[in-house]
Amino acid sequence: MSADSSGFFDSISSEYTAQIRRCVPRYDEMLWAVLDYVPSDLAPQRILELGCGAGNLTVQLAEKYPQAELHLADFSAGMMAQCEARVGAQARIIPHIEDFRRLSFPSESIDLVASTISLHHLTDAEKKTLFRAIFSWLRPGGVFVFSDQFAGKTEETYARHQHHWREAAMKLGATEQEWAAWMEHQAAHDYHSPLIDQMQWLAEAGFVDIDCPWRYLLWTVLIARRP
Repeated sequence: MSADSSGFFDSISSEYTAQIRRCVPRYDEMLWAVLDYVPSDLAPQRILELGCGAGNLTVQLAEKYPQAELHLADFSAGMMAQCEARVGAQARIIPHIEDFRRLSFPSESIDLVASTISLHHLTDAEKKTLFRAIFSWLRPGGVFVFSDQFAGKTEETYARHQHHWREAAMKLGATEQEWAAWMEHQAAHDYHSPLIDQMQWLAEAGFVDIDCPWRYLLWTVLIARRP
């Protein structure tokens, strides 16, 4: 999550949604899964979204939970501006333009933490630290749900995921130039971790009811709850 990485997202903020739909197979289905599997007994009044980007998930959060206060965190000022414009003045938004590693909230102050395609910018050690922080921010019964790119448990599985991902992106209309730019960014800034490892880190942080309700190649949704 360096300044170089922030600059990359600032540079594509105006066309991020169009690019991501070309480069991420089943993107809308993944967003649906992030929200659909939030337990129906949760009525969040304070939501934190990590990596709001251009607001694709934010818009749906605001529609599903119109009374909630939305804390939006993203290190790209360009993305944050686009997100706020899309969501509109009717939503209760508190922006945080900063690195996830510097975020801080009072204990037991958040009902729902959500994220999509953002946490892979953290190393394994940083993911573990963030999971522990999220656990402390959530109130008892609070929920953490996120989608992201996950590694395979073996290098062979991971390589097959990457191969099929490229095939799917090309069918969706991604150009060779777009693909090359994403892969260059991925090599420099992304840290994909296996599903089984991340589930274990959530358990070690204290979460329960840890589940993977949706997955396609690297793209995975995980959900967990603070008891």
